[in-house]
Amino acid sequence: MRQTMSTAEENVKALEIAEQIAALLGELDSLQPGSVHAGPGRISGPGVEIHRNPDGAWAARTGR
Repeated sequence: MRQTMSTAEENVKALEIAEQIAALLGELDSLQPGSVHAGPGRISGPGVEIHRNPDGAWAARTGR
């Protein structure tokens, strides 16, 4: 992962994206309240998992 100095514009964009993700996680959690969990490189919800591949990309799959 690259490390750079963030600009105010980048910070605003990052916050916008984070707010969108938070809203989507809230929707996912509403399917089964309390079912969404996040850990290093992994977010799981009711029947699904979002994980980071070895190449660094994020992917979704049905839960295990």
